[in-house]
Amino acid sequence: MRRACEMTMRGRESKMTLDGIYRCEHSPMRTQMFWVEMLDIPTFVSVHFVRHKIGVEHFVMSNRDDRGGDEEVNRWTEVNHGMLANAQALINMARKRLCRKSHPATRAIMEYIRKAVGEVDSNLSGYMVPECVYRLACYESNPCGYLRVNLKECLLEVEDEIARKQPQSKQHPGITASPKDYPGRRQQHT
Repeated sequence: MRRACEMTMRGRESKMTLDGIYRCEHSPMRTQMFWVEMLDIPTFVSVHFVRHKIGVEHFVMSNRDDRGGDEEVNRWTEVNHGMLANAQALINMARKRLCRKSHPATRAIMEYIRKAVGEVDSNLSGYMVPECVYRLACYESNPCGYLRVNLKECLLEVEDEIARKQPQSKQHPGITASPKDYPGRRQQHT
């Protein structure tokens, strides 16, 4: 990341930290790459994540019947979904998928991802917040009221996350989100 910063600064030595680059969201943050696996998630949740296209590549299990898929596929059919995403893409995803207007199953899986990211890059997870917290305003056509009711707590939470200083990880191992207890999960019929 620092070398990318130095390229933009005519070769001068960069003292930028991961926390600093995430806070200002400058382009070198896109050098930080993460492999994320979401296992056995409903198809419709996978579709929510596939909508994010910039800075991320998706690898989703096929449901095609000629590739071993089930003929009885529906929105609750479970799939495996892998993503190779940069730090900016994860922040952008979190803004939409942690929103309380997002489906509870999607929000729960995004929260698992945020927590898993925090285990390998605590600085980044602190910036993975809902849009209303990031912008200190909600621009949904029908707001849920979370920010209005919880503004003080949101501000304190964001300050606490940003204030945390832990050593930054040099490598980002794969991240797996495979919750079996996400909201709305349908039981398997045997």
